[in-house]
Amino acid sequence: MKAGSLEPQTVKATAGFLEYTGQGLTTFERAMDRDERLMAILGARLLETQKRVGETSEAIELRQSGENSVLGSLAVSVGMSLTQVMRWAYWWNSTEEWPDEVTRDQVAMELNTDFSTKGLSAQEITALVQAWQSGALSRDSMMELFRRGEVLPEGRTNEEEASLIQRSAVSGQRSEDGRQRTEGMLAQSRQDMVTIER
Repeated sequence: MKAGSLEPQTVKATAGFLEYTGQGLTTFERAMDRDERLMAILGARLLETQKRVGETSEAIELRQSGENSVLGSLAVSVGMSLTQVMRWAYWWNSTEEWPDEVTRDQVAMELNTDFSTKGLSAQEITALVQAWQSGALSRDSMMELFRRGEVLPEGRTNEEEASLIQRSAVSGQRSEDGRQRTEGMLAQSRQDMVTIER
């Protein structure tokens, strides 16, 4: 069995590498340099040491507003994608004929886009309570503003909050009555001790 020629073929050939040269390369080099600078800036921002001095929450929020806008648009995009996935899952288990018949009222996924750590200040809380007391604001509106300002937890309804307020007022009255009785007994025992010492 033979494979190939038995006599060697003599051909004048050379081996080399194909290399792209010319003006078109500089455009790519500049684009790569620009991307590297941008990555270095973004990476340095992540690795940046935080200031050790006191800084107001407004200053921090201004400094981070650019990152929050990008993060917010990503959260909205992910929320829309998750809504679409959840609509398909709902459609598979429902009686609708087409996935487009599943409405946002039936299935919706929204991610929280409030990345600020700043809640309501004491002055803002006082102003809200005064507005409610003067009748300029309903109790439900005040509770919703407290929820947005991260004073109240997200999952608690206004009715649950009102019930908790009422329960704590009743238990507070009981504890106040108990405190007054205790103080009265202590005062009586002090008086008895003074009488015994005489």
